[in-house]
Amino acid sequence: MIKSFLNSFKYAFCGIISTITNERNMRVHIVAAVYVLWLSGFYHFSKIEYAVLFIVIAMVIVSELFNTAIENAVDLVSTSYNKIAKKSKDAAAGAVLFSAFCAIAVGVLFFADTDVLYDIFDYFRQGFIRFIILLLSLVISMLFIFKPKNNNHKSYNKEKH
Repeated sequence: MIKSFLNSFKYAFCGIISTITNERNMRVHIVAAVYVLWLSGFYHFSKIEYAVLFIVIAMVIVSELFNTAIENAVDLVSTSYNKIAKKSKDAAAGAVLFSAFCAIAVGVLFFADTDVLYDIFDYFRQGFIRFIILLLSLVISMLFIFKPKNNNHKSYNKEKH
């Protein structure tokens, strides 16, 4: 019983890792979340504001996980074009888009302080090492986002559940 309980965590983490590995949009969301959390350090957010940030980030990532699950399930049962399959996949993608728009709205509300934005710009402009770290982070982020799809993942049916 304990082994099956622990395996449920293992399978959940495998689903998260598989989605990150195989879905470019999930990698975009992860990179955006990292930058949001990094840059939030320049602001004096309250615990409530940080809670809102974490909830919004979670909402986008969970939406992408559900979208991936729905798309994979639909692809599994519908091998040719199907109008209902398309509607299902479009609705799941719409959920991600809506949650991302909500996250952007929260981001604009929280981060659109021109004084702080200028301080952030000044922080990176005045320190050569900071500027290099920022550039390296941007390059690494782009490599992470646009990495080729991983086709070496195990089939669900081949794994012992």
